[in-house]
Amino acid sequence: MIINCMKEFERSGTESVQQSDIITRMSSKIELENAERGTSIEKAVETSRKVANVIQYMIHKENILMVTQDAKTKNERYISLNINVDLSSMD
Repeated sequence: MIINCMKEFERSGTESVQQSDIITRMSSKIELENAERGTSIEKAVETSRKVANVIQYMIHKENILMVTQDAKTKNERYISLNINVDLSSMD
């Protein structure tokens, strides 16, 4: 889902995306899919934390994402898809 979200940003002409924008978009998608179960503030915060952890994993372990501009706060940094990774099999 995160790769597809990044590709959506790229199609709109944005190569580097602020991590917080990805977290917000992903959390919204996940919470809307689970709307029938009801969403609370705590659940939304937990979903945002999980998305941030997955992004961290994709940067440091999988090398699918890369940091293009660092920031003092992790969610303010800019990230992009790693151009050296073949993403065609991940659609």
